[in-house]
Order: sequence, then structure tokens, then C-alpha cells
Amino acid sequence: MLPLLSLVAVGAVTAVAMVRSRRRADGPVRRKRLSPGSVQVVGQQMLESTDQILATEEVAMDNRFGNQPLVSEHEFCRSATVSIETDWAAHWDSPTSTDLLTVLKAELHGRLARKLGVESGTQISRQIRLKLTVAPGKRVLYRVVWQQTAQRGQFEIGVGRQVHTVPYLITFGLAHAVQSIDMEELKP
Repeated sequence: MLPLLSLVAVGAVTAVAMVRSRRRADGPVRRKRLSPGSVQVVGQQMLESTDQILATEEVAMDNRFGNQPLVSEHEFCRSATVSIETDWAAHWDSPTSTDLLTVLKAELHGRLARKLGVESGTQISRQIRLKLTVAPGKRVLYRVVWQQTAQRGQFEIGVGRQVHTVPYLITFGLAHAVQSIDMEELKP
């Protein structure tokens, strides 16, 4: 019985040695890397578009004791940055290389930039000059509201035979609106 047990032990040691020598010959075991050609954008869907308020600036004008219109000129400046954000971590479960994700992000950002005519990181600045007027006997609050457009959507990315969803958020543009509020109407 001892010789049979020795043969089994020698056979097991030989098998382990063969596997180790094969690994050394082939190099370290690596995950299969995806090439840029095996990944493609198969769809894009814009889900929601909203205006986001960046800032508000207020000018209160009191002409309750005047008998002529009160006129005042004001200049306002604001800057905003175009941004494109993609959520890879929550919706990407394939083992991919960092290089591939970098290429894929650049492709998605490029598609959004071409579609909307904006590029991520671009700084937008606006300067406006307003002439504000208050009638005699009135008190008015003027409010300048600065806003950007925000669009949420998703890309569908084909990886081999699987399709993955990658959500995105892009904020772009810079617009303003001017509101006038009669302060007398706000009193309870």
C-alpha cells in the first residue's frame, strides 16, 4: 500500500510542478482586457432638462417719499463653467482597463460637446447693464437670477454582447432673468 500512496503523492507533485511551469512560461495570469474596438456607443437618451439657479443678486430701491421716478443703473457680472459628469462606478460592472475607460469617457464627452456645441471645462462669462426704475411712492426689490441648463441622460454602451447604461449630467449655458417685486405687496 505504501508504494501506491507514494505514486499518488509523486503524481500530485508532478501535476503542480507542470501547472507552475506553464504559468511561468505564459507569464502572469491576467484578466482579459477589452480593446476600444470591442466597445461602442449603441444609444443615447436625454431624460430631463432643467434650469439650475447659480446665484441671485438683489437691489432694493425705495422711492416712497419721492415725487419723480427714481432711476439707477447697475452692472452685473457672472461666470459659469460647462461640465460633463458621467457615473461609471454605479453602473459599470465589467472588468475594464483604465485606458479603455479613459478612451470611452473622451468619446462620450466628445459626443455631448458636438451635439450641444459646448466643451467641458469651458468658462462662460456674462456682463449685463440694467437701468432700474421705481415710480414715485413705491418701494421695489429687483432680483437678477443667474441660471444654467442641466440635462440628465444616459448612454448605452455595448461591450461584446452586453449593453451597459452610463448616466450623465451636463450643465451648460449662462442666462439671466430680472424680477421686480413690489415691496408694499409683500406686507401682511
